[in-house]
Amino acid sequence: MLKNDLHERTWFFDLEWVPDAVGAKRFYDLPDTATELEAMEEVWKNSAGFSDAVPRPFVKYLFSRVVSIAFLSRNVVFRDGEKRIDFALHSLPKLPVDPSESNEAYIIERFLHFVGERCPQLVGFNSIDSDMQVLIQRGMVNEISAPSFCSRPDKPWEGRDYFARNDNEWHLDLIKRFSNGNMKPRLNEIARLCGFPGKIDVGGEQVADLWLQGELAKIVEYNQIDTLNTYLIWLRFVYFAGRLNEEEYMTEQDEFRGFLELEAARPEKEFLQKFLDKWEM
Repeated sequence: MLKNDLHERTWFFDLEWVPDAVGAKRFYDLPDTATELEAMEEVWKNSAGFSDAVPRPFVKYLFSRVVSIAFLSRNVVFRDGEKRIDFALHSLPKLPVDPSESNEAYIIERFLHFVGERCPQLVGFNSIDSDMQVLIQRGMVNEISAPSFCSRPDKPWEGRDYFARNDNEWHLDLIKRFSNGNMKPRLNEIARLCGFPGKIDVGGEQVADLWLQGELAKIVEYNQIDTLNTYLIWLRFVYFAGRLNEEEYMTEQDEFRGFLELEAARPEKEFLQKFLDKWEM
C-alpha cells in the first residue's frame, strides 16, 4: 500500500472554511448594507442541492473562505543515538486567537510558505480533492504567490511533489487508500470505529454558525482535533501496511499520548483533555 519508507518530517493537516461573504457581495452584486449572514445565504441559495430541506448545501471551493488551518508535525530525531519522535501541534491562527492573524490571505500564505520552506510530507483526509483545491483556488483569489510550495521535479523520483495524482506519497491522502470512490468513510466514522475520539462537541455543519457568532477559537480547536484524529488513523494505517512493527506502533502511541498530556496542561489547550478522556488505549 505504501512504496516508500516513512518520512522523517510529516505534517497532518486540515482546513476549515465558511461561505465567502465578501466574494458573494462582489459576485452577486449585493448591496454594501447586506449582512455577512445575508451574503452567505446567497452563496448557499446558488449552490447545487439547495432546497427548503437542504438550506445549507455544500459550497464550491472557490466561494469558501478559509478561516483556520491546523497541522500536527511528526519529526524523527535522534538523541544520544536513540530514535525519538517529536510532535508539535500548530494552527493558523494560533491559540489563543489573535484577531490580526485571522485574515484569510495571511493564513494561506503563511501555511504555504512554511510547507514550501520545510518540505514535509503532507498527510490529509480527503485532502487531494478537497483541502488542496481550496488552498489553490483561495490562494489565487487572495493574490498569493507560493513558488516554493508549487515547485515540481522534472521526474517523479527527483524530489517532492505535492501535486502528482497517482501514488503520491509526498501528499498522502488517506481516503484514497481506503476507497476507490464508493462507500467513502468519514473521518469521524473511521476514527470512532478504530477506538479514537473522533469529533468532540463540534461538527463541520456548525462551523459557519460559530464563525457568525465570533467563536473562531472554537473553530480552531475543532480543526486541531481533526488533525489529531487524522494522525491516529495514519498511525493505524502504517501499522496495517507493515511500516511499523507492533512494538514501534505501541511505543509511538504512548509517546503521542504523553505529548498530548503536556499540551493539555497549557491554558489555551485545555480542550485537549476531552480528547484524552475519550481515547481509551
